[in-house]
Amino acid sequence: MNDWWASLKHGGLLLSPQRVIEHFPGDLGPLPGWLTDRLRGDVLRLQDGAANGEASSALITTALETVCGFNHEGGGKWQRGASVESRFGRRSITGEMVKPRRVWFGPNGATLPVFVDDEPRLGIGRGRRAVSRVLEWCRGTGQPLALLTNGRQFRLHHVGAEHDAWTEWDIGQWFEAGQPGLQVEALRRLLNPANFSPAQPNQPPPLLDAILKSRQGQSQLSATLGERVRQAVELLIHAHAPFLRQDPDAGMAEVYRAATLVVMRLVVVLFAESRDLLPRANPVYENSYGLNGLWEKLQRAAGGSPARLRHRYAAWPQVLALFRLIYGFFRIFPVIFNWSC
Repeated sequence: MNDWWASLKHGGLLLSPQRVIEHFPGDLGPLPGWLTDRLRGDVLRLQDGAANGEASSALITTALETVCGFNHEGGGKWQRGASVESRFGRRSITGEMVKPRRVWFGPNGATLPVFVDDEPRLGIGRGRRAVSRVLEWCRGTGQPLALLTNGRQFRLHHVGAEHDAWTEWDIGQWFEAGQPGLQVEALRRLLNPANFSPAQPNQPPPLLDAILKSRQGQSQLSATLGERVRQAVELLIHAHAPFLRQDPDAGMAEVYRAATLVVMRLVVVLFAESRDLLPRANPVYENSYGLNGLWEKLQRAAGGSPARLRHRYAAWPQVLALFRLIYGFFRIFPVIFNWSC
């Protein structure tokens, strides 16, 4: 039912599954044929690298104004480039002026600031700089929601005083077999004027309200996580069942404990990566070891069809390599610590 939400990449807790169900019910109608052709054409032009800056700007305009409805017909207006009001500019701690490239204004004080970056990867390598500037800008201005994009990725940030969370679209996954995929549905569900427009002045918009309620319900996450871990453990065991049956000495209790250990290692690594406690900015780690990097590669390989992954076997060796990397690091960590003392 919420496959569109699962198709996105997430960092931190933006929306809980319960809030996704409550706030985004029902089905969306299909995109009109002309709009599908226009969006597909803009995506292909950007992926082909023709006039990159112009292609990126055209895709951002099509996605936000035409597909999502942030236009005059939706009761709003845009400010772009030099026309963005000076009150949206804020000097960062490094002394540079940070200002959104576009700002949408809607009913009852609704705003959506849009930051545009030129780096090829958001949040990775030099792409982390743009993310840091957006977070600093949001905290300095008190604006809790902002959109950051480089044309290829669209990342919606929610920024609080002591936390931040985000969800991200990748245009490489917008079309499946030539037709709009789950991420296009997610784009239309999350990024639309109704979600950013308060019902009354000085009230939070519906999307922000859902995010705040998700954070209030964090106490429910432990039970949800426990159930997800159990399901993952059973899936892992069932996947290895043919090999386990060939080993007469394999005790089921030991197998279950070993599978639980593997899954909990994955949980801890994913938590560490989401908090930048592991070097995701390092391309070697991200491409050869990281779980988020592995997940992105699997999504690209699947192309919207998980059946394509049935005969691929490179993921498990990468997971084992990650475990060995972490084990080796903590083996030498005491030596490093002694030297530093």
